[in-house]
Amino acid sequence: MKTFVPIMLLFVFSTMTVTAMPGCATAEESGASSAAAPSSQEIGQQLEQTQKILREQSELMRTMHQEIERQGKEIESLRQRLPQAPTALTTSDATEGAARLQSAVYTLRAPEHAAVAQAAEAAKDKKNEPAELYFRIGNATFTPSGWVDFTAYMRSTDVGSGLGTNFQSIPFSNTALGGLSEFRLTAQSSRLGIRVDESVGKTKAYGYTEADFNGYQPSNAYVSTNSNTFRMRVYYLNLARGNWEVLGGQGWSLLTPTRRALSPFLADLFTTFHLDTSYQLGLTYARQTQLRFVYHATPHWTMGLSVEEPEQYSGGAATFPALFSNAETDIGSSTSSGGCTSTPNLHPDVIAKTTWDHNVRGLYWHLGLAGLLTPVRIDTPASVTKTVLARDTREGGGVVANTNLELFKGFHLITTAYWSDGGGRYIGGTGPGFIVLQQGAATAPFSAALIHSGSGIGGFEWILDKRTTIASYVSGAYFQRRFALDPSVKTPTYVGYGFPGSANTNNRIIREASFASISTFWQSKTYGALQIVTQTSYVNRAPWYVATGQPKDAHVFMEFMNLRYVLP
Repeated sequence: MKTFVPIMLLFVFSTMTVTAMPGCATAEESGASSAAAPSSQEIGQQLEQTQKILREQSELMRTMHQEIERQGKEIESLRQRLPQAPTALTTSDATEGAARLQSAVYTLRAPEHAAVAQAAEAAKDKKNEPAELYFRIGNATFTPSGWVDFTAYMRSTDVGSGLGTNFQSIPFSNTALGGLSEFRLTAQSSRLGIRVDESVGKTKAYGYTEADFNGYQPSNAYVSTNSNTFRMRVYYLNLARGNWEVLGGQGWSLLTPTRRALSPFLADLFTTFHLDTSYQLGLTYARQTQLRFVYHATPHWTMGLSVEEPEQYSGGAATFPALFSNAETDIGSSTSSGGCTSTPNLHPDVIAKTTWDHNVRGLYWHLGLAGLLTPVRIDTPASVTKTVLARDTREGGGVVANTNLELFKGFHLITTAYWSDGGGRYIGGTGPGFIVLQQGAATAPFSAALIHSGSGIGGFEWILDKRTTIASYVSGAYFQRRFALDPSVKTPTYVGYGFPGSANTNNRIIREASFASISTFWQSKTYGALQIVTQTSYVNRAPWYVATGQPKDAHVFMEFMNLRYVLP
């Protein structure tokens, strides 16, 4: 731009020179000097001078054309720097845009003031833009997440299990707890998380951790100070390069139903919209340590294989032979008498899964199919066999399928179906994976008997608008009965699960119907969002054996209401 004015002056000066040069006189001058005609030598000199000036003018025009093209590119670059308005410009917008353009043009004319002008503009823009909730350390980006919850919940019977419902042990109406209701206020489900992203060459890496306050409760937690214990939910590192991803750490099991591909994020998993931290009865899930490999075969088809933490599980409802040590299985105890890290395991659980995601006529469809391999191994010591140690090993398994079909805009049909032989712990631990039998004599070896179990969920999720979502689900879970007589006891005594005379916690079927809603009544990119979340549920369970004169089933009505502030 700074060379444009001198070039224009040169162009005008050259034009004036051509007009006033000899041999190009006006008509008046020509009439006055007609008698003195120029010689041929003078004419030649004048022609040579004219050709020289024309060559200079041609070069000047070419230079001016190049300069105009360069300035056009600079102006286009300036236009691209200016923010694009989403709607038609108002008078104030146009004025501000013109001022920015003028400032930028001035900067081009006066490079020595460029740094000052750009710094002023950047400071002005930064002041007007909303703050983003992240920070950097080196090349890594740290993004916090989470929410603050105030939750009230009420149950028509005193289940007594806290915010998460123990579906398998709802009290019967003829018991003291079955005749009493419960009401509580809690902030346990408040959550904190952080994600760290960084790229190393062509490899994209991110780590994610998430925690809440729903951990182990001391016996006096609700007496004076509500000492809700901080606990880890997930903590993992994910590496992605090309079509491959590798995840290591604690995360949601690959068996958990998905909404989208094989993403490990909660938003891409199907765990309902519930406030109940036991989610929906019949949901297959776990949060456990794993090493996961994922391959994106096509933009629509994904495959995964996961090696995960095992736990051979019988639960607290099963009855064992008198000579069997229940330390060989997890019976839901937190002591060394069968539970936690005292439980022996043969090898990790292995889970394979594939998903298909596609837009069908502009609507999102997702299908998922997964398979499970889970081991069981128990020993019969020589003190029982009276000879040598005996060992019984079984490989259990299961299969789960789920769908997320958008039938019309914002309305999603959700289904899950699970069937297993020994995989009961993945149904929220509501029933056994196996029981132990001893056939024949008291010196016979113990055998692990796998329990058939299955569950299913059907429902819908409907995004009514940007601020309101509603959902409804119905579900059920089934557990097989399997039992035999204990040969080590002289009086005929059954052991196993679901036998005649068994406890009313030996459930045949458990069912739940629920309705949930999420309403966002205030939201800001800078300050977060304020939501009201509700859940209404009815749960019913029926045991295999009901004594004469006793209720045939147990049931509970539950109501949850939550005020939630979500971090921006």
